[in-house]
Amino acid sequence: MHQNRIPAPDKLFLTSIYAAALKPTLPAQALKEFEPPSVAGTIYLFAAGKAATQMAAAIYPKLSSLRGGIVVTRSGYAQPDFHPDNLDIIEASHPVPDTVGLAAAERAMREIGELGEDDLLLALISGGASSLLPLPVGGVSLTEKQAVTRQLLHCGAPISEMNIVRKHLSAIKGGRLAAAAYPARTQMIGISDVPGDDLGTIGSGPTVADRSTLSEAQEIVARYELQLPVSVVFALANRANETPKPEDVKLSRSEASLCATPEQLVMAAAQYLQSKGYEPQVLGDDLEGDAILMGQDHAALAIQAKSKGRKIAIISGGEATVRVTNPKGRGGRNTAFLLSCAIALNGESGITGFAADTDGIDGSEDHAGAFLWPELLPMIGGSAAATDFLASDCSYTAFQRADALMITGPSGTNVNDLRVLLVG
Repeated sequence: MHQNRIPAPDKLFLTSIYAAALKPTLPAQALKEFEPPSVAGTIYLFAAGKAATQMAAAIYPKLSSLRGGIVVTRSGYAQPDFHPDNLDIIEASHPVPDTVGLAAAERAMREIGELGEDDLLLALISGGASSLLPLPVGGVSLTEKQAVTRQLLHCGAPISEMNIVRKHLSAIKGGRLAAAAYPARTQMIGISDVPGDDLGTIGSGPTVADRSTLSEAQEIVARYELQLPVSVVFALANRANETPKPEDVKLSRSEASLCATPEQLVMAAAQYLQSKGYEPQVLGDDLEGDAILMGQDHAALAIQAKSKGRKIAIISGGEATVRVTNPKGRGGRNTAFLLSCAIALNGESGITGFAADTDGIDGSEDHAGAFLWPELLPMIGGSAAATDFLASDCSYTAFQRADALMITGPSGTNVNDLRVLLVG
């Protein structure tokens, strides 16, 4: 083993923190106490998101009056041992939508529209559902929707703003799924992957009344100087594309709740690290902002904590943002955060850590995140090389060079990102 590589025991311990933090948010645990409501009619199960298959598998044995349904998840995220006869498992593209997701959304709206007053739409929604369920409003093509999605992913907007735009260009998001099910009841159970746990932002809130407006969507487009197709500009100016609001009667029979949140994630990490002799310093479960600046801030806190001469664990959740300037770069918000942090620490001794997306994929590569330790920068090629990698949106490549990527595969949940720095 190269003498500068992260020691195996350190990597093993850091990975164990990630696993301990995820545990209460995994669907098998988070939905353990769930009991489906009794209905006079039948239940239609609709699950969408990166945790969709695992959520469906967790409650499927409890659904005695299930009439059928569909599960839409990211390609490669299906649970291999879950193949029920009356549920179709569909794997679609993420983060840029595709025709498979479009067909799934069209089918869902068609079948849900057949439900009656005594029936129940049971919707299991997790992060990723926005991209997995593309159903553009009239006059907008899938190709145009894909172009908008790419711009939103690259512009550095937080997920809440991205989803305001997506909701107003969709015939299924922003409460429209529940409106299609009316007069049937709708019960949504969600796993939160958004800061603040806003039910209307998770998966763009397909069953939740939307408080945002077309005007807000237009303001976001202007703020980030998005270059939209003419059809999309017209769609965002068309009052017919306003989303259903809380007073809409078609949403009067829709309820929503959460079974797993980022707060559970960071608290589980804190408890685990406390049991290992660290003093947890939790910065919050809903941090947002530029990944590079966030990395610098965390590094400064770690150096400050080191001066106290104690074992301290700095923990944060939430979702950083990256403004992509090199579309061909290979990166991710967690690797960008961690590379920025490493550059700021500049090999400071006694500080290790990691940053990872809890769904198992940081962006669009094959990694959940990456590891940090004092000898990281020489493995990348030095501080100057690391800075160049960061500036060119190639943070993945930097950590790959140092054999420091955290590769876990799909986790089965999605409660935003986890960042941990261990001091001492």
